[in-house]
Amino acid sequence: MPTFDHTNLGVPEGGAEAEASFLVDVLGYRRVEAPPDIAARFNPMWFEGDDGCQIHLSVDPDHRPAARAHTAVRLGDDLATAVERLDAAGLGYTVSDGDARRVVFAKDPAGNRWELIGTLPG
Repeated sequence: MPTFDHTNLGVPEGGAEAEASFLVDVLGYRRVEAPPDIAARFNPMWFEGDDGCQIHLSVDPDHRPAARAHTAVRLGDDLATAVERLDAAGLGYTVSDGDARRVVFAKDPAGNRWELIGTLPG
C-alpha cells in the first residue's frame, strides 16, 4: 500500500529563502538535513512535518506555478495559527467551510498553491 513520503516544489531563482520562511514560520515545518550523498550533488533544502513527511525545494529558473495543482496538508486545530501567520506575512488566502472542516487556499512566496485543512472554529 502506498504511503506519502515527500513532494518536491519548484521555486524561482532567488526565492528559496522566502519559501523556506513560509514553510517554517507559517506552516510549522522544520528544516532537516538531506543525506550526505544527495546534499553533495544538489545542495537541497528539505523540510519535515511532525508526521515525517517532507517538502523538498528545487530552484527552477523557469518556475511557473500551476493554476490548479496544489499541495494539501492537514493542520487540524493549528489552522487558526497558520491563518494568523498568513495575515502577519501579508499573504492572501481564501476560506471555505464545509460540514466538518475549514479549508484555506493560499499561495506561497513562489506562487505555489497550498490547501490548508483544519477544524472549524469553535
